[in-house]
This record gives sequence, C-alpha cells and structure tokens, in this order.
Amino acid sequence: MNYSEIISRFWEHNEKQPLGAIAVSLYLFLLEIWTKNEENDFKLSDNDICKRLKITRPTIITLRQKLSNLGMIQYQSQNGLPGHYKILREYSTVLSVTENPKKSIPKKKKTAKKPLQKNKNPLNENLATDNPPKNSPSTQIPNSGNIPSLEEFMLHAKTLKNYIPELENLIEEKYKIWLENEWKNGYNKPITNWKSSIKSVIPFIHSELECQNSASEKKIVLQTIKRPRSIFDE
Repeated sequence: MNYSEIISRFWEHNEKQPLGAIAVSLYLFLLEIWTKNEENDFKLSDNDICKRLKITRPTIITLRQKLSNLGMIQYQSQNGLPGHYKILREYSTVLSVTENPKKSIPKKKKTAKKPLQKNKNPLNENLATDNPPKNSPSTQIPNSGNIPSLEEFMLHAKTLKNYIPELENLIEEKYKIWLENEWKNGYNKPITNWKSSIKSVIPFIHSELECQNSASEKKIVLQTIKRPRSIFDE
C-alpha cells in the first residue's frame, strides 16, 4: 500500500469513526515524516512534536496510544532517546471495542445475566462469586488495588528530589491520563509500581514544562509610530 492508498484508507476510517482534529493532525504529521524518510521507520522525540504541533506531551501520549490501538502506528520507547515509530500500511476500518465503549456495554449485561439464571442451586452463587466472567468490570483493571488517590499520588510526587511547584498541574494531568487508561502508562503497560513510575516520568514532565514556557515567552513586538511634526513644533 503506497502513500496515496494509506491516505484514502485513513479518510475512509475517519468518516466512520472521527478521530478529532488533533489526532488527525498528529497522524498526518507522522505520515509526512515517514514519507520524507523514504517510507522507513523513524525516530522522533515528543519535544519535537510539541514544538511543531503546539500540543502538550500528555496529549501526544494519549493520541499516540489511540492511533496504536487502532493499528495505524507502532511505537516503541527509547530510554532517554527519541521513540521509534512505524507506520502500519494495513489496519482494519472496523470500529474497535476500546475506542467505542458504548458497544461493549450490552456484552457486559449479557454476561451478568448468565449466573442469575442458575440461582436454583446455592452452589452456583458461590461459583459465580469466586470466578467472575472475563468481561466482568472487576477484571477490567487487574491492579486496581495499587491505584492511589490523587491526594496520595501528589503527596508522594512532592517528596521527590526533582519536584518543583510548577509541575503540580502537569503531574495531576498525568494521574488522570493513567486513570482513564485503566491505570496503564503511555505504552499501554499496567502500572504495577506507581511510585517508581512517577519518579521515572518526572524528567519528561520537566521537558513538557519547558516546552510550554518557551511557547508562552514569545511576544508580539509592536512597531513604534512616530507623531508627525506640526507647525507648533518649530
């Protein structure tokens, strides 16, 4: 599949399931880098994307995960280095369950009704309690016991050596992103040790803060207008 075919397939998918303007912008930007690299895999840092598209790093992580879930791209992180991107030429245009949660609700209701039909035998109630169905909400977040409250999360972050007050809003945003992603990081991996995870992402949050500050420091310089001379100035 060549570049034009990939673009056509992308717009076909977007008509069925709109991704949003920012997600579209990110995908087309990655596709442009891919074509300039002779359709080979490439490396690109989040800071570069932040500067080119003027979006925050948490937004980049969320949208990148969305594109990965749809099978449009593959992404592999590099410790301290720009991440590795791969544009996938083939992907399904069928709406995914993870991207359209409304369609998954009926499935959960059906699985919930099955154990209720077998209440005649008391042993069935114990079996249903000990072995919940695979699609049960209790199995959606396997490490839910490890999820701290926002207050506990922020209190620990403030004890870290490289924490500064200016990072508070970005750290809170990181917590919400992990929580919305079923307590998984930007690479869709379960967070088993959240204290270690927040410690490792603090340097990247510093970079995000610097990116935002550099964008806000740009000021518009107005041209000085000189008053025309009059006869009274002579």
